[in-house]
Amino acid sequence: IRDIGVTGVQTCALPISHSPFDWTDPVCGPAGWNREASWRIRHWAEVDSTNSCAHRALHSASEASRLHRIVFTADHQTRGRGQHARTWTGVSGSDLAMSILLTEGLPDQHPFSLNLAVSLAVLEGIQSALPRVATRGLEVKWPNDIMLKGRKAGGILIENSWRGSRWASAVIGVGLNVFGTAPYPNATKLLATSEDANALPRLQSAILRRLDNRLSELNSPKALLRQYHERLLGWGRRQRWQFDGQEIRGVLEGVDLDGRLCVLGEDGMHCHAP
Repeated sequence: IRDIGVTGVQTCALPISHSPFDWTDPVCGPAGWNREASWRIRHWAEVDSTNSCAHRALHSASEASRLHRIVFTADHQTRGRGQHARTWTGVSGSDLAMSILLTEGLPDQHPFSLNLAVSLAVLEGIQSALPRVATRGLEVKWPNDIMLKGRKAGGILIENSWRGSRWASAVIGVGLNVFGTAPYPNATKLLATSEDANALPRLQSAILRRLDNRLSELNSPKALLRQYHERLLGWGRRQRWQFDGQEIRGVLEGVDLDGRLCVLGEDGMHCHAP
């Protein structure tokens, strides 16, 4: 089990309203709340990281089942993070930052199918909520970057806890640069301007609705994988990657059900774990 510690001092939001979930974040204090279909949403103006908020709730709860389908959101993250402890900085009120906590129905047999379901839900949510985004240029880069016309517009970070062979919980972080300044030279934003005041809440709702549908398909990992391949950046094309400091070149044949990237090189097929 990965232990996420509480570090630093943050200036956080005052409560928007009384919460039915009796828990106060020890770093960012009480939060406002609302509902979106089967999801219970907690919201702060500012947090260190929505994933960290979810972990703190998980570690302090007497019954993890009470936290199933709670969503942690914020207008701004001061310490947002991505894969391999990389930081993802955003602009307050201009980016989508949310973390989804699941404690039931997790696919023990094919864990990577959760990544497939979430990636597809995020892409479909963007298309539904922001029709101006070119769908042909909206793809996922293995394992979980959201790309628009070949440039990173956001990402997904899934942090898991296991108890023996049982998958106990998953914290699913989703961060999207909607109309804020791109944090890296090779990054981009989904919308050119911030004229659409309802873009962020509409996008959050659309992703959660799509995720509802995709979670019901976790028992069909092969079908999810086929659809993931259709949205996979560079599928069937020759590329190069860095794995533990070693450069790999070849044709991207696809991703297997264990989440490994399978590349056809001069010496045959090799699959690489993320």
